[in-house]
Amino acid sequence: MHPIAKRHFEKVLGKSELLGIDKNCRYYPCHRSGSENCTFCFCPFYPCGDESTRGKWIKGTSWSCENCSWIHRTEVADRVLKEIKKLGINNPEDIDKNWISLNEIREGIKAVYPPQSTA
Repeated sequence: MHPIAKRHFEKVLGKSELLGIDKNCRYYPCHRSGSENCTFCFCPFYPCGDESTRGKWIKGTSWSCENCSWIHRTEVADRVLKEIKKLGINNPEDIDKNWISLNEIREGIKAVYPPQSTA
C-alpha cells in the first residue's frame, strides 16, 4: 500500500466517520463533480477492475479510477465504512488482508447503490 494511502486510511479508520468534502485538498475536485465525498480518496477496493464504475484498464496493466465517482457518493461511502467496521478492519494492513471479503461487500453495496451511468 502506498504510504499516502496508508496515512489516509489511518485517518478514516481512526475517526470511524465520514470525512465529507475536502475543499482544502490540492487535488479537489479530483473526480470533476465538485461534490464528491472524500472519505475514500484512496479506494479500499483498488484495483476493482469493474468498468461499470467508469474505471478502466490502461494498456491492460494499470487500473485507472479517474472517472469513477461511485465510492465518492455519500450514501456509498457511509455504507462502505459501516461494512469495513463490521469486518473488524481497524488499520490499513487489514484492508489488504481482507481484500476478498471487501470485494464481496462491494458487490452487495453496488446492488443497492448501482454506479450512475455517464448519460
